[in-house]
Amino acid sequence: MMAVWLCSTFAGHAHHKSDSVVSRPKVGLVLSGGGARGAAHVGVIRLIEEMQLPIDYVSGTSMGAIIGALYATGYTADEMDSLLMAQDWKMLLSNDIPRKMQPYALRIAKKRHQLNIPYRNSVPADNSVHYQDADIKVRRNGLRAFPKMLARPGLIDGQNLLNEFTRLTFAHHDSVSYSQLPRPFACVAADLVTGEGVVLDHGYLAESMRASMSIPGVFYPVYKGNQVLVDGGVVNNYPVDVARDMGADIIIGVELNTGVSTVSELHSFSSVFEHLIGTLGTELHTKNVRNTDVLIRPLLKKFPVMNFDTLNLRQLVDIGYATALQCKPQLDSLKMLLACLPGDEAVSFEPLPADTSLIRIDKICVSGYDPTAMMSLLSQYGIDEGGASNINTLSTAIEHIYGTGTFSSVQYHLLGGAADTLQLRVVPNPSSQVKLGFRIDSEEAAAALLSIGVDHLELSGPKLDFATRLSINPWAMARIAYAWPDRFQLSASVKYWFSDVNRFYDKSGHAFSYHFYGSDVHLSNLFSRAYDLRMGARYDHFLVRNLVRSEVEEHNYTDTQSHDSYTSLYLRLRNDLYDAPYLPTQGYAYGLEVAYNIKNRGRTASNFWSLQAEASALLPLGDATALHPAFYGRSLWGDAIPIVYGNAMGGYLPGRYLRQQLSFVGLTGCDFMERHLAILRMELRQRLLPDLYLSGIVNYAYGADRLSHVRDGQGVWGIGLQFSYATAIGPLSLCTHWNDSYHRFGAYCSFGFEF
Repeated sequence: MMAVWLCSTFAGHAHHKSDSVVSRPKVGLVLSGGGARGAAHVGVIRLIEEMQLPIDYVSGTSMGAIIGALYATGYTADEMDSLLMAQDWKMLLSNDIPRKMQPYALRIAKKRHQLNIPYRNSVPADNSVHYQDADIKVRRNGLRAFPKMLARPGLIDGQNLLNEFTRLTFAHHDSVSYSQLPRPFACVAADLVTGEGVVLDHGYLAESMRASMSIPGVFYPVYKGNQVLVDGGVVNNYPVDVARDMGADIIIGVELNTGVSTVSELHSFSSVFEHLIGTLGTELHTKNVRNTDVLIRPLLKKFPVMNFDTLNLRQLVDIGYATALQCKPQLDSLKMLLACLPGDEAVSFEPLPADTSLIRIDKICVSGYDPTAMMSLLSQYGIDEGGASNINTLSTAIEHIYGTGTFSSVQYHLLGGAADTLQLRVVPNPSSQVKLGFRIDSEEAAAALLSIGVDHLELSGPKLDFATRLSINPWAMARIAYAWPDRFQLSASVKYWFSDVNRFYDKSGHAFSYHFYGSDVHLSNLFSRAYDLRMGARYDHFLVRNLVRSEVEEHNYTDTQSHDSYTSLYLRLRNDLYDAPYLPTQGYAYGLEVAYNIKNRGRTASNFWSLQAEASALLPLGDATALHPAFYGRSLWGDAIPIVYGNAMGGYLPGRYLRQQLSFVGLTGCDFMERHLAILRMELRQRLLPDLYLSGIVNYAYGADRLSHVRDGQGVWGIGLQFSYATAIGPLSLCTHWNDSYHRFGAYCSFGFEF
């Protein structure tokens, strides 16, 4: 009976044809929009593949356009399933640069500043407006450029999504017409200029995918000529008419509209937007539903539109498959019909090229930035004209370039056959910025960090920076630097620092305070993400006040004179490869600094060596549990070492009172230890709620005056219990602690970034 119905339906669609022999009807697959719910499309496609139903045309909107484009280029349901589950959706749906792709300097800057405000930007000579800058839009007003936060056309710039689409579709970058894809494809976007739908069936496929899912107000629109393209769901969320116009005689449609919403259900952005999409273009939507031959409608109302959690996606794929199974009788009838009629065989696909398949790059074209500088940067990652690469290497190189922070957008496009042209379109970030950071804690009450940079994001050339920390222990620093295109940078800085070294235990209520004046000159590897390597010299001048002499004698350090100064030659290596600046889930960090400190003035001190090392890692023990071991150590060699260079430990922030201070849970403030100091720390962290953590911390410090007398050294235990809540502007933490040296309980709370 179903076969008869399908035959009559097809006859109606094919009545206008003049052929005397009816050939096999063309089958179109139409996939609607629906955000994360679009994962159900993969389940439907899985059944279609199992039944070996031929699909001749594919059309889609929004998430349907993404799944549809991948299917049209040759991805199987299993491959798309794996892609859905493997993606870092939190990163894709954000403006963040993957931390592992950021240079060390940028990682540290993002760990200290909550707000970046560009105050100077190069305005195009043609006065054209660019909306790709990542933080704040800059508009033209006469000859001056002003920041205007409200001018941003969306919350998410879509750079991460576009580059991922580009990577996934690299085999078809030069498909000018999507009719040339293995399965002809088209998707729908809406043009904000005209208010009409736009059928995207040619051009840059990744950009069309990106345009079709650009939810207004959430994602930046795609600016294409005179068009401003946003999510096609605004005008045509279920484009059956597009598939018909492509030539489809029979439509298999997957429609994810959840129907009428009640007042109680419209209390979130996603629910309001979903309902809005459902009410716009109602007449066309109704017509398209009626014009569908096999309609598959999964029941997905309980699934949030923007929930891309892996478990959620897995359920959606399974529901899509189960719903398609319910329509199997209709699909069986369709298969019988197709088998009865003569015509083209089902499309056969060449296997998709592997990510490691070689790509020959004959030519590199760059727009938006100095081509010579960009090609020099590409060369550092093995991408050269006349050379060979693969899509993984190329994508990683693009991510690294984007990760420098110099650019707000880095888009790439491969054209040609075996010999490809690599097209790069980049948009520089404002090179000068004001950065702000703040924190509140129980030790300093409040602290603010202000940084002003001039051209500090440029790849090469001169740069200026000024930074100041306003707190109980304030400092200010000015720096000038020059960077070469080969990633090396020469920097010179001067710094003033006042520190009141408080001692929170019974022996002394006040150790000493000092004024510090110093300068530093060093050579560093500017854009390396693998590590931060510095070699240089610094000059330290101390003006010490209120020194307690008994403390100096106890720890075998010399009395620092009121005007002591030292010159230090040093080599430093550091890295931080945690996946998040605070409360990471995986990764590691390490650091090493060796210095030879030369006395300039001072009656009792002498030259001495210092060595400081640190290493830590985050070891996941399950979905919600992690072990965080760490080691810190510092050793001093010399006859007379001033106390301002002594081994200091205590507090939750390293370097709070002295540059060399090591953190130690259990001691508040700053304490001095022997000349050779090692600290072992172990933290067991449990996630209680999505952003709430409970940690148990144990650390042990052991010190000795001489390495040969290690057995005669002394140790200190400290323990702590800490609650931490992750927020967008830094963790909120509360910790209670105890140590066996002074047998005193204490507490420490903090909120914000560390600096």
